Amino acid sequence: MKKTELIHTRIEPQIKKECDKIFHELGMTTSFAVTLFLNQVVLHKGLPFDVSIPSQDINETISFAESINSIDGGKASNKTKDLISLYLQGKIDYETMQFAIGRQHK
Repeated sequence: MKKTELIHTRIEPQIKKECDKIFHELGMTTSFAVTLFLNQVVLHKGLPFDVSIPSQDINETISFAESINSIDGGKASNKTKDLISLYLQGKIDYETMQFAIGRQHK
């Protein structure tokens, strides 16, 4: 099908710059990435990912991480960093992260 529609949108310059760099590393243009996203919306008949508000404030997560770090002499283990990363990506909830990190220090 011939591409004839045009989308205009305004975004923050820094966001565009960062996205352009990432898309370039992936071997695609921003235009292709937008087309890819829109195709996924059609296939999923909605957003192709979950959209939610994290249940815990980021400051609470940082405070928790800092308290865990103090147990290990100020250094978080790679496993702790991985668990916090999973939480921040929305892949696990706060309670799961807290439980898993706590188990490492028993």
